[in-house]
Amino acid sequence: MINISYNRRKNTTRVDLKNLKAVKNHLPLKIQFKNIITDEIQYETQLTDNCWAEWCGAELITDVLIFSSNGKLLHEHKWDVTIDGDEIEKALWFYLKSRQLERLESNGLVIGSHDGRNGHWIYSIKNQLSKATLIDGSEKQFIDLCKNYSKYHNTKQLNTIVTTDGSDVEWYVGGEGYTDTIVPSLINAWLDSSQISKSYKQSISINELMSIENYDWLHLDVEGIDGDLILALENKPNIIIYESMNLDHIMEEKLKIWFSVNSYTTIEDNGNTIAIKND
Repeated sequence: MINISYNRRKNTTRVDLKNLKAVKNHLPLKIQFKNIITDEIQYETQLTDNCWAEWCGAELITDVLIFSSNGKLLHEHKWDVTIDGDEIEKALWFYLKSRQLERLESNGLVIGSHDGRNGHWIYSIKNQLSKATLIDGSEKQFIDLCKNYSKYHNTKQLNTIVTTDGSDVEWYVGGEGYTDTIVPSLINAWLDSSQISKSYKQSISINELMSIENYDWLHLDVEGIDGDLILALENKPNIIIYESMNLDHIMEEKLKIWFSVNSYTTIEDNGNTIAIKND
């Protein structure tokens, strides 16, 4: 029949059709892949029996809509973090859900949120499990972020660059903005120099940000300086999620010691890590 599967390691959503005699009068079926935050139809196609379609995006979490040949909705498959999410998405969801059951409010700080269409945090925010401050340093992505989250009253947005000390920095941008960074070697590894522009920007320190509100969870995706920001933390949130794939061995060892000293348990999944405070 109709089988829908997600592969979070490859960031794919796949629809397989097989033995569709029960709905033969409705073929071909129109398949749509819809982003859960923006409701954007990312891709659509028509399939008949014994065919398949796959959508691949940069961690874009999708619902799947299936329409009869006459345009009527046959089935809507909703992405569910407890079934389809990776270990980090599930851990954050259940952490926030358990606090909600205890009538405790949660407040997250998301640094490097891009335009808000992807990230381990988006499902929890969509389902109102926590408040969150969403931060991105890139102007174009920030405009889209504000547009995408205008209806989510549990969020607020801030356009700034975050560093360990709040100093002025050189800011490198290029491509679709996924590698915008203060680390030139990182963006150079992904883009040709002709695609990269540089400007000088003010930043805010991670500790100044953390002192503004009481944040119990922190999500980092800051292209190469995740480890530096963690090591600089004065206030230790209950949950820290960060992109670990771009960190070198020296930084990995520093973080291992830091998490041990500060009583965290870590789980790595698909190039990202979640650290959960033990007490």
